[in-house]
Amino acid sequence: MCVISGLGSRKVRIALGLALFALLAPSVLGAEAAKEKVQVTAKDKVTVDLDTDVTVFEGSVRIAYGDVEIMAERAEVKERKTAHLSGNVKLIQPDVVLTGEVFTAYINEKRVVAEGGVVLTKEEVRANEGQDSSLEKDTVVITCDKMDLSTKTRGFTAEGNVQVRRGSSFAKADEATYRESEKVVLLMGNVSAEGKNGESIKCGKLIFRTDKDYMEAEEEVVFEFEIDEDTNDQTETG
Repeated sequence: MCVISGLGSRKVRIALGLALFALLAPSVLGAEAAKEKVQVTAKDKVTVDLDTDVTVFEGSVRIAYGDVEIMAERAEVKERKTAHLSGNVKLIQPDVVLTGEVFTAYINEKRVVAEGGVVLTKEEVRANEGQDSSLEKDTVVITCDKMDLSTKTRGFTAEGNVQVRRGSSFAKADEATYRESEKVVLLMGNVSAEGKNGESIKCGKLIFRTDKDYMEAEEEVVFEFEIDEDTNDQTETG
């Protein structure tokens, strides 16, 4: 009886071990699969401080990971997670170019903060409602003092002298947020806008679509437009 009991206990332990491995294996494999290679190149010089875990790259620096490419004259990378970049800084993703004076790239968070003369240029596929997409693109340009961009979701928050331009349509505000999934820039604070037909809008909040000529204004809206005065004299004389 003791032998049988011992074998039974051993089988139970083996079964529990296999079950535990089955539960842990996906997470272990998932963690392994989540690793992403980051490549950094520099033309002039690379300095590695192993005590502080800071690496400095100088001269035509290029940081590449996933579909992101960041270029600058100088980059300081801390603990292989955060990069501070300066000098002709530019980020490139498919259909997106971001420039500014100084970047802080949170590489593991897939996030970049750009400051100083920030310009985001985005090639946006034009929405054709009720029709097959022709894949025609329009250029959308957003400028501001500071932008926090998610390179994963393509969304951003912008602050300080925010301006958005698409074709002849234009809007400016104190701050803005953008959601790629909705193709919507939400502008807030001292908002003013101009439509392609010459109309002007002032309001507290404005929705600005990036894939078509569409605006939606809220909060104390003032809408103005001009008309041509009819100069034909319809009065009979004589």
